[in-house]
Amino acid sequence: MALTRIHLIMRDVGLGSRRRAEELIREGRVTLNGRIVRDPGEKADPYKDHIKVNGKLLQPPDPLKRYYVFNKPRNVVSTFDDPQGRPCIGDLLRQLKQRLFAVGRLDFDAEGIMILTNDGDLAQAVSHPSHAVPRTYLVKVKGEPDSEALSRIRKGMAIGEGDRVGEINCAVLSKQKTTTWLKVVLFEGKKNEIKRIFTRINHPVRKLRRIRFGPLTLGKLPVGEWRPLTNAEIAKIKSLAHPNDRRS
Repeated sequence: MALTRIHLIMRDVGLGSRRRAEELIREGRVTLNGRIVRDPGEKADPYKDHIKVNGKLLQPPDPLKRYYVFNKPRNVVSTFDDPQGRPCIGDLLRQLKQRLFAVGRLDFDAEGIMILTNDGDLAQAVSHPSHAVPRTYLVKVKGEPDSEALSRIRKGMAIGEGDRVGEINCAVLSKQKTTTWLKVVLFEGKKNEIKRIFTRINHPVRKLRRIRFGPLTLGKLPVGEWRPLTNAEIAKIKSLAHPNDRRS
């Protein structure tokens, strides 16, 4: 097994993001074969070396890369555990018995497609704004946004807290008495992005469902269920994460 940076090993066994792993290392809470490590770039063999975090021995990551699509229900947190005791996707995925990353987290009250994988490099690449992986949503909002409001969204806009979103694809699907359904395609992933966009134009979100993530769709997958990606789907999502590796 090739030597791997310790902070990446920690990430791949589910101890949080790479940044969080780096913080733990710099705080002196990580040891390698009994020696405190303070350099996140130091390397180790996860299958031979003994790495401990807060005195607890890390189990080596699964050498087999796994990829799933998951249909998240509403009112479930997009993490594998929740300090507040709310229902979380970890409660639904116990049968998998694997350490996985949830890629493309959704709000507590949103539903729809997520990617689950133990491939930390792919998870980070797909999530990075530079790859502009499209995410498609069905959005139900209060009232009926007029053409001026929709034009403002499509051009990109400030959404508060110093954040700004770029160009957005947005189209009206249907209108009801007091609400409107829209199809929205985003290319970045800021926290509560869609809710902040529509709150900004005074049409708060009532329902939110993600139906597509890059090339992946839910199909007939029931809410709360998951399935492995096909080889073709894995190839497509990897081509988005590593565009320079695409072959004609």
